[in-house]
Amino acid sequence: MRALYILAAVVLVLFLIGQVRIGGQAEFNSGGFFLWARLGSFRIKILSMGPEESGLKKPKKEKKPKKPQNPKKPKKEEPPVPLPEKIGGVLEYAKALLPVALEAAGGVVRGIRIDDLELELTAGGPDPADAAMVFGRASAALGALWYPLTAAFPVKDGRVRVKIDFDAPGTTVYGAAALSIKIGTVVWIGLRAGWKALFGALAARKRLRSKRQQRKAA
Repeated sequence: MRALYILAAVVLVLFLIGQVRIGGQAEFNSGGFFLWARLGSFRIKILSMGPEESGLKKPKKEKKPKKPQNPKKPKKEEPPVPLPEKIGGVLEYAKALLPVALEAAGGVVRGIRIDDLELELTAGGPDPADAAMVFGRASAALGALWYPLTAAFPVKDGRVRVKIDFDAPGTTVYGAAALSIKIGTVVWIGLRAGWKALFGALAARKRLRSKRQQRKAA
């Protein structure tokens, strides 16, 4: 009975871990572009392209290559594999593994959820007529962008706004997006794709070996 409790606890822990969402978050504003990696509610900044961080690092001096002290004797070169046979092997493996890779990529895309999506454009400038024209074009462009995006991915929280401010010095754009996918979904897709890829590679290897034996017999 104790073993069953332990097994149930392990399954419960794995299930809870599988529900944790991982992903990324991006933000674009007047200060630059910022990118974070997400694990649940924790964020780690991995990219920051702000005006204050645009300084270039000093180039490092190239190290001179060291001369080999004890050069090894050249090994006997094996006869190269004929080009048609090499190409045929690559195509055989590609034919077996490409459908698996495409299926896995499609599963990952379907599992992605947009947790937060915000787009905001403020039209402004010294000329009210120009600002009004920018406002009209931006409304049409954001509307054309918004509906296909929300139709392709499930959006938990999304907002799009176009404003006009005649006192603003110019047009400003703000965008923020947070994408995530469950750990369990990634693991399931990876295990399923790995299993199919293993059998596909073994089958392709068997076919190539059979073709080589047929060529040798002929």
